[in-house]
Amino acid sequence: MSVFLVEWECGSCGHGHSFRHSVNEEDGWPNKFELTCENADCGQEQDVPFRACTVTPVDLA
Repeated sequence: MSVFLVEWECGSCGHGHSFRHSVNEEDGWPNKFELTCENADCGQEQDVPFRACTVTPVDLA
């Protein structure tokens, strides 16, 4: 299993967010993530396509 930092930008307010996501080789990546903007002035729930995210491997060592 690999861990990645996934960064995304809210489509409503443009606020940037990030979270860690574990990927099992057999399952692969989802086509989209169901996320909620953490900006207190926005709070929009949205489907964020995987291709709209920036993904960076996390070194757990």
